[in-house]
Amino acid sequence: MTLFSRPTRFHLFILLSLAASISSLTLVSSTSDADARSRRNHQTRIAKPALPTIPPLPLDNPRATVAPEQKAETPVPDQKPAMEAEPAAKPDEKPIVAPKAEQQGPKPDQTEDNKKPDEATETNDAATSPDRIYQNACPAIMNGDIQGELIPPLSEGVCGERSPLKVTAIGKDNPVKFAAPIITNCAMAGSLANWVVEIQKEAQKNFGAEIESIATGSDYQCRKVNNGHKGRVSEHAFANALDIISFKFKNGKTTELGSGWKGKPEEQAFWSSLHKLSCERFMTVIGPDGDAAHQGNLHLDQGCHGKSCEARICQ
Repeated sequence: MTLFSRPTRFHLFILLSLAASISSLTLVSSTSDADARSRRNHQTRIAKPALPTIPPLPLDNPRATVAPEQKAETPVPDQKPAMEAEPAAKPDEKPIVAPKAEQQGPKPDQTEDNKKPDEATETNDAATSPDRIYQNACPAIMNGDIQGELIPPLSEGVCGERSPLKVTAIGKDNPVKFAAPIITNCAMAGSLANWVVEIQKEAQKNFGAEIESIATGSDYQCRKVNNGHKGRVSEHAFANALDIISFKFKNGKTTELGSGWKGKPEEQAFWSSLHKLSCERFMTVIGPDGDAAHQGNLHLDQGCHGKSCEARICQ
């Protein structure tokens, strides 16, 4: 009998051992494969969750308060109302042209920018009008120190005065009249107003009465000094000088320079005091002792002498 025909117990034991080993290996391999598949499925579930079969429906906007039937239709920006088709013109008919719409607002010729020059000038203030005469006001008139008025400018070649005055009286409390109105400038008028206050005292002292009126010679005259043909222009040419001839007092007495300078004692005292007071008020005073041209008139002016216009001439 051979080994394979009559197995022994030993051989049977070996066969069963081999079968058990194979089964163990198979079981272990199956378990490892199952664990690997389980781990891969777990990672897949974490990384990519499964999508639901039916997606959820969107909810209505809870802030919407207008019912669907009340919502206005959104206008189309470029949409224009449909125009009715105009009927085609017949061959014999002329096309109808619609009249132009009237222009609204002011007419072009009524606007501020299109005003005519003469219309714009009428609306301007008189102070800025090109026709306005630019002159200076005189404080002596404004304060009542003299009586007179501003007259139009004087202009004769080199002669003239921008703001001349026509004066009829000087003095505020007891005004002294001029026998005839004089034309002078504001500086002379103010000086005369102060001068007359002083000479009124001399009139009372020497004649016992106040001065009623003053007779004058030259006031404004466009000429040279002493009416000469040569030399400098006189201050008379600028309404800046006045010649005094005589006085009349309220008691009826009178005095003239030509006869009173060396006349009666009261006349001499009056004219001498008048000359001295005048030299304190004016820049130039020329009397009978000055030259032959002033034997009968006392010349007064506010002309400039010296570089600083502070020098005085008293003759």
